[in-house]
Amino acid sequence: MRVLIAEDDAASRKLLRYFIGGLPDYRIVGEATDGEELIHMAATAKPDVVLVDINMPLVNGMEAVKACKELFPWLQVIFITGHDEYALEAFDVKAIDYLLKPIERGRLYAALERAAQMLQSRSEKQSAPKKELMIKQQKNMIFIPLNDIVFIERLERKSLIHTTQQIFETYEALSSLEEYLDDRFIASHRSYIINIKLLTRIEAAGQMYKAYFRDYDKPARISKNKLEEVQAYKVL
Repeated sequence: MRVLIAEDDAASRKLLRYFIGGLPDYRIVGEATDGEELIHMAATAKPDVVLVDINMPLVNGMEAVKACKELFPWLQVIFITGHDEYALEAFDVKAIDYLLKPIERGRLYAALERAAQMLQSRSEKQSAPKKELMIKQQKNMIFIPLNDIVFIERLERKSLIHTTQQIFETYEALSSLEEYLDDRFIASHRSYIINIKLLTRIEAAGQMYKAYFRDYDKPARISKNKLEEVQAYKVL
């Protein structure tokens, strides 16, 4: 499993390297010393799990994790900090654990094992064939064939599911919906998930890009930092 350390204290980074070095199935793919580096390295090093201190320079660890989660909702997060006031926020970003310093080897190993189990579970779900997306609308449950979904758009507090026939609305978050989609779908922007199989054209539009689809007039958006990933998925 690929591990990224985000910690501005050199002694803490050294201790984490030592602990993780004793685990044969875990490999450190980078070390960030501030929040901006964390966001950049999450995109370039593609870690499975990040070990994050909260009080870091430039952008604090909590805000950096929120930015990372918008781009990579499946990223597993373990907070390692000397302060307990962010514990509730850690729950909101679905962190695996919130470890207070000094770092205890046993708790760190247990948290890493839970992260591995979460990733394994996600992998098994993705490999299982999926045909429909279930969404909740008030007291009803709607089943939408995945083949019909063109893209999903986050607009204010709602997620709009654009299909070839109609648009469905739900209050479920994009990250929650993404868990039930298969590998033809990709988060192209913090507010969009697109069906790569139906993508026919990409056009530059200022600081971002517009995505156009087969037999559908409305475009979705692709952010600048997701363009290469979209292109790579399209040619697979």
